[in-house]
Amino acid sequence: MRMKALSKLLVCGLTAALLTGFATTAYAAPDTAQVPTDTYPCQLYGEVTDAGQVVKGLTIDFGAGRIVSNVDKDTFTVHANASTEAFRAGKDLESYGDYDIDRKIASASADGQLAVLLFDRSEGATLAYTSGARNYPATLTYTITQNKPVTLMAADGTVINDQYMANYVCNNVVFDEETAKFQSVKVNGGINYQFYNAGQGVDKLVVWFHGNGEGDLLGSQNNVAQMLANRGTVAWASEEFQSILGGAHVMAFQAPDTWYYAQQDGLLDMAANEINAVIRQYGIDPKKVVVSGCSAGGYMTTRMLIAHPNMFAAAMINCPALDVATARGGQTPTDEELASIKNSDTAVWLVQGLTDGSVATDKCSRRMFNILTKGMEVSDRRIAQHFPQDSPMTTYETGDNKYKLSLYDTTVDGKLRFAEDYDWDGTMEEVTYSNHWSWIYTLKNNPQAADGTHIVNWAAGFIN
Repeated sequence: MRMKALSKLLVCGLTAALLTGFATTAYAAPDTAQVPTDTYPCQLYGEVTDAGQVVKGLTIDFGAGRIVSNVDKDTFTVHANASTEAFRAGKDLESYGDYDIDRKIASASADGQLAVLLFDRSEGATLAYTSGARNYPATLTYTITQNKPVTLMAADGTVINDQYMANYVCNNVVFDEETAKFQSVKVNGGINYQFYNAGQGVDKLVVWFHGNGEGDLLGSQNNVAQMLANRGTVAWASEEFQSILGGAHVMAFQAPDTWYYAQQDGLLDMAANEINAVIRQYGIDPKKVVVSGCSAGGYMTTRMLIAHPNMFAAAMINCPALDVATARGGQTPTDEELASIKNSDTAVWLVQGLTDGSVATDKCSRRMFNILTKGMEVSDRRIAQHFPQDSPMTTYETGDNKYKLSLYDTTVDGKLRFAEDYDWDGTMEEVTYSNHWSWIYTLKNNPQAADGTHIVNWAAGFIN
């Protein structure tokens, strides 16, 4: 994408995703430049990557009727501090994600009145992982230092100052085009969720259950970790998925603590009641609801299928944490409970890494698939692909299209392969993540059946 197009994208609108204080600093200018007296605002922009939301860039606005030029990667230094210290005060918590760094500037340019900086997206997370085994939104403080002059011109091109230095203030509010689509809904005595309203006349719904690291932390009521930690929430509201689904509202719940407490804390009925309330409020067809979940959320999804067998038309379940559930406060489903899912019309597609170091594939997705398909004829197909990295899978499926299982190969070191362009150079580079993170494939609509149908298209077939 051209830089000018990128800058236009960065300034598409404003909304608050994370609120923090202001940071201002005055800087000594070089001897050849004027002493800075003017102060300009900076806006941060976020993006939810496969590994979570990062601050991907910022713009500096020099004001209407101004043109700025001579901006390059060395013009500014951007220092970023992310801290959960205020939240952790007085609590027995440590953070593994707080940081204090100079951001790597991948590119810098001028676009009219704006200076546009794009950061390397392999850093700059807006969430920090804590010793409470939860992600929590960090307080961000961005400080911008001008290292060398820029040229400032009037709208007619007249040079105002070709050795211009200034001060900069950042309100540290992150605008993210995708998260801005969602509304935070907090339910007194219930389960909080993020909601995407697909518009009037839309009669379909997608429900997402996050993994364990995105549950609420010590009653913070943050209700954003499930949206920011990976693409499990925002992907369903993307133009691609909405087109495939033919338009669908999205509910992304946040566990009050952990989905493993689904039975002891009554979360199954709470979730069902809230889903039914949304169905009534938005005129959704009860037969056009699909569900997806990953890890602990895959456990929650499975428990929902057992407890409320007629609620969902299709389920996309990623690396369901069935084997560890009992040890973590839940109840590993029995063979009889899993077999009971066959009594409903719910279609199920399971996805996992061939080897999973967090929850055992043979005891989770493969076990569930084998129970669901007992006595049925199952075919399998090896699917070699580039994603764009080499990510072959084997998909097992029943002839009636109801049950499928896709298992992805892992690398020599036991990772799953993906590709990212973190440095904005237009070239995808291989990135490997934990062999547990198979949900990334589903959130890219990658799992594929023998006939070439991809997982989200398959789910859409049950509600269209």
